[in-house]
Amino acid sequence: MSELADAVAGVGAGETVWLGNFGAQLFAVGDELVRQRARDLHVVIGSGGLLLDRLVEAGVVAEVTFAHCWSAVGPAPAREFRRAWQDGSAIRWHELPLGALSAALTAAGQGVPFAPVAVHPDTGYAQWSGGLLARADSPFGTTTVVRALPVDVAFVHADLAEPGGDSAFGAPGGEAVAAALAARHVVVVTEELTTAERVRERGVDLPGLLVDTVVEVPGAVAPDGVAGRYPRDVAAYQEYAGRRP
Repeated sequence: MSELADAVAGVGAGETVWLGNFGAQLFAVGDELVRQRARDLHVVIGSGGLLLDRLVEAGVVAEVTFAHCWSAVGPAPAREFRRAWQDGSAIRWHELPLGALSAALTAAGQGVPFAPVAVHPDTGYAQWSGGLLARADSPFGTTTVVRALPVDVAFVHADLAEPGGDSAFGAPGGEAVAAALAARHVVVVTEELTTAERVRERGVDLPGLLVDTVVEVPGAVAPDGVAGRYPRDVAAYQEYAGRRP
């Protein structure tokens, strides 16, 4: 088995898995989950996109917490995701604003049961969150709160990483650090394994003390792109959108 396959093999049925950074969908991890026939996972992902669409289609997902899910090239929907939602599949759905998702991860990392969030009551998130949002009273006032979201395994994308785990994202990491703090086990999937000096010259986004495993996978987010390394494969996105009715 490859190092990535070994890392994915450590994911157990029913576990909660964070996938990628907001700006980098880890298709390599998703493909490996599908290849290994992972099942009954709670997938947590900021930007769902075609990665989440593939996982829904393959039957990997039993529960999902996400901020949005659409095709980045189009207009074209994430069809399997939409079909499962509209047809009333058994998947348990939790849609949150990106800030509330980050707060849920942060609360888990801090070991507290919930975090206050600003979610306007006229939005549909109270329903769409699938029970993750509630109202809480305190001596300081009443507010909306989001339930803490602990993670079993967090797969985090990095542009550069060194064997000790210090990692440089090379692009906005979104909720990746919060996910790492919320996780029992952190796997950094890096485009390039390099020296500690080079990572520190770039700037450490995720310190190695939070990282359990580092695997080098060039092209880990393809057909999505990584700034400065490879562009998004627009043709692949268009082909994916066009092959389904």
